[in-house]
Amino acid sequence: MSTPRDEVSPALDDVIEPADNDALPTSTRRGHSKMPERVDDDDLALATERERVDAGLEDYAQDDVPAAADPVPDGASEEADVVQRGLSEDA
Repeated sequence: MSTPRDEVSPALDDVIEPADNDALPTSTRRGHSKMPERVDDDDLALATERERVDAGLEDYAQDDVPAAADPVPDGASEEADVVQRGLSEDA
């Protein structure tokens, strides 16, 4: 009789665990693979960017980066907005 082999389980250290992605819609009972019939292209692109960051292919997702400058206060002139965005001809 033969003896059972000692099965060696594969190393699964490099498997990426799926993270919760707020950009994707929640699953439904209808539709293929429980996905809604229509998925917004912008939401899908954002989810793809975040997955690429999680996988280490990208450094950051552009939509997750905050604005570099503070917003212009209420009541500020149009000129102040133009200067803050760096669009004035004097700069």
